[in-house]
Amino acid sequence: MKKWLNEYTKQLPFSASQALNATAGNRAGIRVFPEAENKGVLADMRRIINSKLDRPKKQTSTGFYATTAKKTALFVKFTPKNKPWDRNSYIMGNILGGDRPSKWIENTARKLGSLPSNIDLVPTRNVDRDKYGNPKRTAINRAFKGVGSGKTIIGRPEGTQRPLGIYEVKSKSVKALFVAKDSTNYPTPLQGLERMAMARASRTFGPYLRRALEKNVRDNTRRSRRI
Repeated sequence: MKKWLNEYTKQLPFSASQALNATAGNRAGIRVFPEAENKGVLADMRRIINSKLDRPKKQTSTGFYATTAKKTALFVKFTPKNKPWDRNSYIMGNILGGDRPSKWIENTARKLGSLPSNIDLVPTRNVDRDKYGNPKRTAINRAFKGVGSGKTIIGRPEGTQRPLGIYEVKSKSVKALFVAKDSTNYPTPLQGLERMAMARASRTFGPYLRRALEKNVRDNTRRSRRI
């Protein structure tokens, strides 16, 4: 009995690291428990983001990274990915809510035209959009290129009371592409993401730990017998 308990104690840290990685659903965990690819916390986060956000891009739904647990460092940390672009502000905005930070559109528009720093730009129906409902970057860049030629107005069209924004000029018509709002707030569709992730971890860590521990004790005992 003492020998058996000693073997379990010896294998516990390594087994715990395997169970943590499987619970997270990272690459290290999937190598040991293949089903963790669909049953881990990362997979749950992906499903939750897909169901709570309106047509999120794949880079958003798969926008979390999980570190790898080791027997000398028994923890896994989940963080938003920052390549090829940083998801942190968008994902955290949808978790915590609050004011939306300035995007590249506002920052570029302020450099090219007259826009105050305390407003946000909201797209109108006149802007071409991609399949996710977002304004197409090519359409925005095309509008920015028209600033110097008079095809685009950034600010308020002269002689009008129209709101500040980005306007496209065609013949004698002026069409709003983006209009300014005092502020725009993130909703909080992902507010329960951490709670749901912890619920998944609570359900799966124990079973993974027992399976890993039994396997590692069994395998090590067999190796000892062969020696």
